Amino acid sequence: MKTQEILDPQEWAETTFGQAQLQDRRRTRRAVMAAAQMASDPAASLPAQTQTWKETKAVYRLLDEPDVTFDALIQPHWQQTRERMDTLPLVLLVQDTTDLDFSHRRKMSGLGEIGDGNGRGWYLQTVLAVEPGSREVLGCAYQHPFMRIPVPKGETRTQRRQRRKETDIWQECVQAIGPSTSSSVRVHVGDRGADIFEFLYTCRSLQTHFVVRADQNRRVQTADESIEHLFEQARGLPAQDQRPFDLPASHGRKARATTLHLSWMPLSLLPPRHDPRLNKLSALPIWVVRVWEEDTPTGEEPLEWILLTSIEVTSCQDAWQRVDWYRARWVVEEYHQYLKTGCRIQERQVQSADRLIRLLGMLSPLAVRLLQLRDLSRTAPDRRAQEVIEPDTLAVMAARTGQSAVAMTVGDFWIEVAHMGGYLARKGDGPPGWKTLWKGWLHLQGLLEGVHLASHLRL
Repeated sequence: MKTQEILDPQEWAETTFGQAQLQDRRRTRRAVMAAAQMASDPAASLPAQTQTWKETKAVYRLLDEPDVTFDALIQPHWQQTRERMDTLPLVLLVQDTTDLDFSHRRKMSGLGEIGDGNGRGWYLQTVLAVEPGSREVLGCAYQHPFMRIPVPKGETRTQRRQRRKETDIWQECVQAIGPSTSSSVRVHVGDRGADIFEFLYTCRSLQTHFVVRADQNRRVQTADESIEHLFEQARGLPAQDQRPFDLPASHGRKARATTLHLSWMPLSLLPPRHDPRLNKLSALPIWVVRVWEEDTPTGEEPLEWILLTSIEVTSCQDAWQRVDWYRARWVVEEYHQYLKTGCRIQERQVQSADRLIRLLGMLSPLAVRLLQLRDLSRTAPDRRAQEVIEPDTLAVMAARTGQSAVAMTVGDFWIEVAHMGGYLARKGDGPPGWKTLWKGWLHLQGLLEGVHLASHLRL
């Protein structure tokens, strides 16, 4: 997507929703208008975004139309994402599940159980397309909201194996996106929740690949055809390489500098023995890549990733690359955070679950836009800002900061945007996050609107 298409709300909305098939062209025009209003201030309520009761009612009517479905709204975005995927020799498809919690909406029907069963809402499975080197987010390749199906009382083991399982959503997403093309190899990336034999098998049957963190100590076959177990084989390998690594803070864990050790080997993954649907399937050739740290500080849990990949590993360089691909999986967690806090999907005050799901079809691409805005701030920082930033926007920023619009770089521009959002740029601060960038961008748009209004005044 072009820079201007990301930055300009109207152009972004037209590009993203202008081809939505809603059975009436007037609905499509309304969807474009509503999306542009939402893109101007993603975290605001619908009334604040639309600004008049007439416009608010028009959006509610749109969300009540049976032909305005989640799939119909988001389909153009999926298609555009897949077209971008085909321009790259290799693309990562990062998949994960999150829950959308509407427990506070106790009177709303159409919600299911989430969490431990006491919460109400639905789950969302998202597959983001990511460029491996830059981690640029190309878009959402597929997404599916679903509700948990309660286990029937008295269900037998045979009945449980025959019915659809919640984890089937992983391979269903692979099937919905489809195989690699002649121009682009697709690699599905997942955390431990993706360690599902059906998922891995589906990837290979559709000529796609995977990099998944192992969760189960599965049976494997070694090169000498002996049957062993995965974790014992992986942990029995000596280190073949090591690298320094800065471990970020997370979930109560302090950030620290450490050293990661690396080992890898080929194995064959055997299907589960006790599932008649799977035990007749052939073994999957895989490569196991293990990274771990030693001499962990007291009180800290040592880092260890045991990764399964279907792409051949013949060197330590290959193995480190697979590790780097796995690390891209955090992008989808960030995306879900953008959807919840940046677009405030869980705080929307629409009155039905059907409206919420249709609204999700508009907010999901908007969350991608927030990610892409952050990517813009980190891509080619030395490039001249005037090559990618709209002239009026750049002129306002240059006037505000006393800099030259001609000399300002992309990096200079976005640092100033972040400053307007509260970024301090202290020594040791990381790059600005999406929240400060977005706050600064909204502030800058307010200044730009004032300049445009002033130019039309007749004194």
